Amino acid sequence: MGYLFLLNPLKMQEHLIIDGNNALHAIPDLSKELAQDRNLARDSLLRFLEPIQTGENCLLTVVFDGRGGKGRVYQHEGVKNYTVIYSSSVQGADGVIERMLLAAKYPERISVATNDSLIRNCAYESGASTMRIEELIKKLDSAIDRTRIKLNQKQGGKSGPFSNKICFPDRNQGEK
Repeated sequence: MGYLFLLNPLKMQEHLIIDGNNALHAIPDLSKELAQDRNLARDSLLRFLEPIQTGENCLLTVVFDGRGGKGRVYQHEGVKNYTVIYSSSVQGADGVIERMLLAAKYPERISVATNDSLIRNCAYESGASTMRIEELIKKLDSAIDRTRIKLNQKQGGKSGPFSNKICFPDRNQGEK
């Protein structure tokens, strides 16, 4: 199965590739959910990321490790620019991401969200950029804030409060 996602140079959209399993383990609420139900946690992650795709108007690809057999590619909720990939059991999610980076015609338009240092290094080597999962959550929060502001403006300032923030433990707690 080929995973070739080329960007249209006329549109020059950002292509955000997310290491799905890495994100599930890095986000505390989803990590807890993952311990109970893998499919539910995956669905939650995909729903959490929807505001990034719509708010940023980017190509969004989430890559998960598949469970045996051939890989699978589909559009999340039928959204053309939001792709979900389940890798084959042979290749794994890391292999899919690496192949996408190596095959990219415009790697400078790709950003990979992962805390995995090997994938981060592969992205840098191919000319793509990276962000840690914590940075991805900040990007998500910004997309939600922009959407809230747009809604508020469309409704003449009459929309109520809206928040969809994902909490991360403060890494600096206890450090002085």
